[in-house]
Amino acid sequence: MEYKRFVVKAFEREPGKWRASVERANGKALLKAIARRRRALDKFITSMDAAAAEAAMQMAMAAIDANAFSRISCRDRRQARTALKDIETRGERAAAGQSG
Repeated sequence: MEYKRFVVKAFEREPGKWRASVERANGKALLKAIARRRRALDKFITSMDAAAAEAAMQMAMAAIDANAFSRISCRDRRQARTALKDIETRGERAAAGQSG
């Protein structure tokens, strides 16, 4: 099945033990290699067994929803957190100024 531009497939590893795989719908790597620290990841397979195919697919979709395969760099995440803190601080100052 296709979910948020990813292809999620369930498969039975052993009788009664289901897992799911995740790939990009366009065929590109899930995560690109970053220097020598990490190899490119083409396919992700859930690491826990599920009792049913639906449960395995839900685990894979939860990983997608959690942005596990996001292309946002750590630096970009830090900058976003800093910007969010600045916005919250400005909001708190504005609220304190209005109530005082």
